[in-house]
Amino acid sequence: MKVNTISLNSVRLNTIALNHIGEIRSGGGGSKPSPIPQWIREHVVFYYDVKKQGATNETLKESAYLQDLSGKGRRMKLNNFLFDMMSGVDGYNNEAFNKSAGSSFEWELIDSRTIKGKASQVFTDFGYYHIKDVTNNVMHINWHIDGIQEGNKVYLTQYTYNNFKIELHNGDNHVALDVSENTDRPNYFYVSVISDQPYSTDITITQIPEYPGALVTDGVDDYGLVENLSSGVKMLFMTVNPIGDFNIGKMYYSQRYNPIDITPFYIFTGGTNIAYAGNRDGLTYINGVLNKSIKYNELFGVKHTITTVNDNVKPETSKAPSFFWEEGNTKNYCSRLAFYNSIAFDSIPTEADGFTEQELIDYVITNIIGQ
Repeated sequence: MKVNTISLNSVRLNTIALNHIGEIRSGGGGSKPSPIPQWIREHVVFYYDVKKQGATNETLKESAYLQDLSGKGRRMKLNNFLFDMMSGVDGYNNEAFNKSAGSSFEWELIDSRTIKGKASQVFTDFGYYHIKDVTNNVMHINWHIDGIQEGNKVYLTQYTYNNFKIELHNGDNHVALDVSENTDRPNYFYVSVISDQPYSTDITITQIPEYPGALVTDGVDDYGLVENLSSGVKMLFMTVNPIGDFNIGKMYYSQRYNPIDITPFYIFTGGTNIAYAGNRDGLTYINGVLNKSIKYNELFGVKHTITTVNDNVKPETSKAPSFFWEEGNTKNYCSRLAFYNSIAFDSIPTEADGFTEQELIDYVITNIIGQ
């Protein structure tokens, strides 16, 4: 089967251009247009994509929804998100430049994660920035820098303590500044930027996100609820990166009506079964391949697409889906994830549709959520 890239018009799946989408070979050696795009239009339930929506922490603070890009009007309401640091878009281990408590900048604030100014040999010409990402007196900073002049030296330094510094360079800087030997101020986690000589041109500093293009959940109380939907779906795609081994015994997705019932399905990291628990009478694929051996903990820290298929989903045994937690469950099942996208369908293809379940999975991963 030859499949070309799907053409997405703006953010609505129901306005897909059908020209040149691909073809499925017929038994007689000819070819015909692929039936997959039309099937997708007819059976899609919702479609979320953080990057394609263009979501930012600023826009989500104004309206805390992931938009339904299918055009079906089933937004995901985001609850309890801070929309900052590791509870919001992109994920940052340090605070925004304009939100860092106790920080003071002399440089110009371009946006919440970018500043620019002229480096000098004086600490106060930059100001000071409070670092949150600290382990055993080692401060961690991920910055992208532009504008350092050839032959000049620019340093990240502990504020007012010139003996504790690391040279910066143009491009990505992943800095670990150890200040444990500063016996005067061992717990002083403030930094500044200085140079070996005064600068006449600007240097730009931009914080590097941990999970660009993702919505990061904090594992405490962040969750999402699908609106305008009363029952579950039969086929779900969900691209995530579980953050660390925190996610043992956590819920990524649920649509089961009864929290003590296994069916129709939910995506959970409990037990010792293969990924993922909660779909015993269905099938689960990882990155488009039927999973027969991979355990859920082997996928911690790995970006992957989960595809869950279950034809036994019924309105009377399911409810509106919840993401990153299970709505109505009193247990702390909130997961800590980088969530990239999800698309769902109310049916599973059969032979009569002209293509197989595997062909649909390959098509969606390659041409929709993989773009």
